[in-house]
Amino acid sequence: MNGDRPRQLPSEGPAAAGPPAHATLLVADIERFSSRDGADQMRTREAMYGAFREAFTEPVWASCPHEDRGDGLLVVVPQQIPKSVVLSEFLPRLDAVLGRRLRSDPPLRMRIAVHAGDVRFDGNGIGGHAVIRTFRMCDSEPLREALATTRGDLALLVSGTIHEDVVRGGYPNVTPQSFHAVDVHVKETSLRAWLHVPGDPDTARRIAEQAAPRPAGPDADEPRSGGVSLSAGGDLRLGPHANVAGRDLRIDGGARTPRWWRR
Repeated sequence: MNGDRPRQLPSEGPAAAGPPAHATLLVADIERFSSRDGADQMRTREAMYGAFREAFTEPVWASCPHEDRGDGLLVVVPQQIPKSVVLSEFLPRLDAVLGRRLRSDPPLRMRIAVHAGDVRFDGNGIGGHAVIRTFRMCDSEPLREALATTRGDLALLVSGTIHEDVVRGGYPNVTPQSFHAVDVHVKETSLRAWLHVPGDPDTARRIAEQAAPRPAGPDADEPRSGGVSLSAGGDLRLGPHANVAGRDLRIDGGARTPRWWRR
């Protein structure tokens, strides 16, 4: 690494904690990091920091508290930097930086989750429910699958807050139609988020469609040919010897004309 360290946090000691501050949160995780040898891991980490500094620009990066997570980063973008800038400027530049890497460079592909909420700082680092939620989003199966199946270098998952405030806001470089709703279930966290794969909208759409629950109710499926369905005007019972008890009884054999029996 190049000596990059988290920005000094506003505290006086391990037990000190300031009031919560609203911020945009970004969590990044490098794909297949643990399978690399030690030297390759360090080169990859250095490349990750370089990519973030270039995407954010040095002055902005210096203003963002961040914590190293070994195979990734937690970045806190202060409230004075609009949330829209993260999606419309920083992340497109990050995707472009990753795309310019040479084949001889260590692979650097990342899952990224973005959320906004209150953040707490103390002498031990950065915490709060919003931080936990962002990490859970980054660890979610839809985001993992998106990065694993796309040819690009980046897959993004944004929270409902970011989707409502930014994606639907009509900002440049942000196309609402390329964000697709998915359900996230990680540990105790269950939420709705929106999946986006830069330059590959089909991957995000496919994952969202596959994960969507099938509709319930009588109109959920088209009529199928073959098979038998039973309905009765009263109690309907199939006993061990296929005895049927009820009042008006309807037997439908699929494409054939239904038959009725009155008991």
